[in-house]
Amino acid sequence: MFQGLMQHPTLLAYRKQYEMLPTRDRLALKVLALAVGLIVLYFAAWQPAFEYKKNAEINLVEKQKLLALVENNRNVLTKLNTKSGANGAKTNLDSQQLVSAVTNLAKQKGVVLKRFEPSGERKLKVWVDDASFDKVMIWLSALHKKLNVKVEQISVEKDDAVGQISARLTLST
Repeated sequence: MFQGLMQHPTLLAYRKQYEMLPTRDRLALKVLALAVGLIVLYFAAWQPAFEYKKNAEINLVEKQKLLALVENNRNVLTKLNTKSGANGAKTNLDSQQLVSAVTNLAKQKGVVLKRFEPSGERKLKVWVDDASFDKVMIWLSALHKKLNVKVEQISVEKDDAVGQISARLTLST
């Protein structure tokens, strides 16, 4: 293949022109070709590799600082985690437990649920109509504090009566 390439008419013409050049010009052309090759090698391979290495070292230092911070505060984080468990904050309720806990807490806080349905493994869709805004907010706050239930999506509409709302919520653990 290389032999066939060397017999190509265009390359033969260039080689003939090269051989007709004076010796000094041929040497200058070789030096120029070497310089261009080194420049291409530098900008195409070495510089990107060097930049990648430099960025990786900076990233490593940042990650090491973060690791040191976490290790230094491990006791504080463990105490916080233990306290939240001691306060009765449940996590990872399944859909049946979530339905039961949400409806019981709604009754305690005076919020009447019009409709609810499980949505996925740890999600619950809830509809509330003609409810007091304040009671709904107190109920949602209690859900978050006591059961670690989060509101993923909410749609609230104002009713005609002052302070009354209708809401559609998606809750999750």
